[in-house]
Amino acid sequence: MSWQQFEHGWRRAPLNAPATGLVVLLHGVGSNARDLMPLADIWSESLPDTAFVSLDGTDPFDGGFGGRQWFSLSDISEANREARVSAAYRALRSVLEAELAHWRLSFDRLALVGFSQGSMMALHHVATSAEGAAGVVAYSGRLASPIVSPSRTTPLTLIHGEDDEVIPVRELENAADALSQAGFPLDAYVLPGVGHTITADGVELGRAALQRALGAVSRD
Repeated sequence: MSWQQFEHGWRRAPLNAPATGLVVLLHGVGSNARDLMPLADIWSESLPDTAFVSLDGTDPFDGGFGGRQWFSLSDISEANREARVSAAYRALRSVLEAELAHWRLSFDRLALVGFSQGSMMALHHVATSAEGAAGVVAYSGRLASPIVSPSRTTPLTLIHGEDDEVIPVRELENAADALSQAGFPLDAYVLPGVGHTITADGVELGRAALQRALGAVSRD
């Protein structure tokens, strides 16, 4: 299936219609929706009943060059990061609700895949929303949000390069500790010799996690 551009990014219909699951891809700061679209092209064969949406960050990137961001990194600190993520989530939440309505699905059939800043947004959703999701795959991210959600059943997969110099691997450890202690089912993977990127091993781990999260749904 080919990609179709829309107001907030790009949509890829499932190989088998209608969709029984939705994967939403959230890119890192300074990139755009096209960056993570190859993941869907790889995963779609294993998830033939799943639609994919790759979203553009809700704001123009501070650094220009046509990039997008979910929130500004200008003067970012531990003290203000949580508030910025929370403020940015309001716009993302509106888009998620609209996309679920478009595909006629509910949050329990939604999986979020984020990279870096996109991972922070995905983890904010499960940490704070009552609906949760079918699953989250968070690459090279961090948990920047307090865990206040009453629903803690969303399976989480955290993947991080051991040699990441942008977001240190200790952020995976911190997130894994906090989320597992809060009761979330969680798998965490540290990839040796990997920096701030998604490798073939990471792609395969993500595919397996999405298959577990969305699985096959009866069409009877």
